[in-house]
Amino acid sequence: MSRRITLPPWLAHALRAQRGPVSWSAVTRGALAAGPLLLTAVLLHRTSLGVVAAIAAMLAGINDRPGSRRSAVRRLGVPAAAGALGLLVGTYGGEHLTAVPLTLLLTGLGLVAGGMSAVGTVASGAGTQLLVAAAIGAGMPVAEAGWQRALAFLAGAGWLLVLRLALPTPGAIAGDFRFDGERDAVGAVYDAVADLLDAVGGEAAGPRRAALTAALDHAQDALTGPRLRRYASSAAERRLHAQYAAALPLAEAATALAWAGEPISARAAEGPRRLALAVRANGGTGPLPAPSRSAPALRALDDA
Repeated sequence: MSRRITLPPWLAHALRAQRGPVSWSAVTRGALAAGPLLLTAVLLHRTSLGVVAAIAAMLAGINDRPGSRRSAVRRLGVPAAAGALGLLVGTYGGEHLTAVPLTLLLTGLGLVAGGMSAVGTVASGAGTQLLVAAAIGAGMPVAEAGWQRALAFLAGAGWLLVLRLALPTPGAIAGDFRFDGERDAVGAVYDAVADLLDAVGGEAAGPRRAALTAALDHAQDALTGPRLRRYASSAAERRLHAQYAAALPLAEAATALAWAGEPISARAAEGPRRLALAVRANGGTGPLPAPSRSAPALRALDDA
């Protein structure tokens, strides 16, 4: 009798085909990142620097995740700066150190990178690029000086960042497309309020209350990230801040209803869901269904 082999969960997960939505905007940016940089460098007879810039663009693409454009400045820029520093250190270390000191240098950088990875997502990307770029700099036979390689690295990552800031996201170009990530984050708050209202009085109320808190935190981070200009002169930006502020009393009322634990009419969640659609489409909601005002928390929800 043949014996069935059971793989450990971590290995089975790695070998299992993962399916999910394809971010075509990220695919487009990836196609426009390294290839054009390398082609331009070849035409200018600076192929070696083009290779460095293309590598930087590909490494920056690892951190090109969904989110607001403001958060992308930090999410892509900080690891790129760390990678340029690692490339600079690795280049001069490879030129002036023998095998043993160079090994010790890379080991020390590995410890620093590991410590950085424990801080957060952005710091983890920065630590990874610091170590990888240092190893590339130490072993890549390029004629240009270390500072030239570092500048080429920054230019390659900066090109991808420019694409991230300039290109609209497919399907999210209503109004000012520069704020599509922020608009989606604010819309997710209204959706989370509606989900919590649907779960009032049930076992899912606790997890959905936590999901509402996470959505509020994410929206706040998206709206208060690094600014692309000194003053928020865009009407779309001011409107998003107002829409986020309007969601706060809704979230408070929904949380109060969840703590009360008494089931409410499904009509109460229709208003927040329509508001979520309006935020994402940058349009109006039309008449909103008013919930019952039989309890203080329901009156607070209606007022909000």
